[in-house]
Amino acid sequence: MRPTRLLLAFLALLGTACATTSTEVPASTPRSAAVAERRAFLWEVTRPGAPDKRLYLTGSVHLGRPGQFVFPPSLEAALARSQALVVELDPDKADPRQTQQLVLSLGTFSPPDGLSAHLSAETQALLPEVLQRVGLPPAGVERMRPWLLSLTLSILEMQKAGYSEAGGIDRMLLTKARGTQRIVELETLEEQMRMLAGLPESVQDLMLREQLQQSSQTAVSMASVATAWEGGNPDALAHVLFVRADDPTFRPFYEALFYTRNRRMADRLAAMLDQPETHFAVVGAGHLVGEEGILALLARKGLQVRQLPREP
Repeated sequence: MRPTRLLLAFLALLGTACATTSTEVPASTPRSAAVAERRAFLWEVTRPGAPDKRLYLTGSVHLGRPGQFVFPPSLEAALARSQALVVELDPDKADPRQTQQLVLSLGTFSPPDGLSAHLSAETQALLPEVLQRVGLPPAGVERMRPWLLSLTLSILEMQKAGYSEAGGIDRMLLTKARGTQRIVELETLEEQMRMLAGLPESVQDLMLREQLQQSSQTAVSMASVATAWEGGNPDALAHVLFVRADDPTFRPFYEALFYTRNRRMADRLAAMLDQPETHFAVVGAGHLVGEEGILALLARKGLQVRQLPREP
């Protein structure tokens, strides 16, 4: 895979899985109730007094195995009633040359500077074993900044486990909508890359160290995310993704990858209720859940947010 495609695949993964996930879905969460009620991972958003003007909102698991995800009837019906599909980023619109330039400027060091000079001793000690396992030569990653190497390792682990962008939920929705619905992007590739590149160096080191420590568990974490999505269970997903959200050390990581972007996307999504088109929005599933997720933010704006059943 060329570096540009590798990068695009991971940028699509943001908000779904990260190096700070827990691999456990606890039995104490309301997962069994959600399954019993046959809920979809799908919400209808309306303004009070205007029930006929809807925004549909689902979360994406951006990478999947072939045939892993089957859309429930209610999701198919909501998509059919919509004139616009809203995504975080449409990878097919990205200019490969621009992407390569952004990778070089934001994701790599200029010689003689290199990765080794910017890692803690603890992170540096973990690196050789993982690089050997995934087949990356140390010299080949020396120019990568920690955030770029972290996401590269994550994608390689996912590929080894049989996951790909083609099996992801947002890619499936884009394929369905292409040519029949207007495609709306909430972010740009440059915004996403600058967000990662702007992380403090200590946070980038932490991000890489967590990925190295949990590298072999990446696919297990993704399986837990997929289970929560298939069961229509936002609480289980929040537990998987935000297990360290209360740790001050990780706060800048969550603030950059989730909370700041959640606030921006919630504002844009709320404004779509005032447009004549019906919008169906799909964002990384992690952006929807938790006290600082998009669903909670929309509710605090006074909007009515209702989870839909699997059957229309």
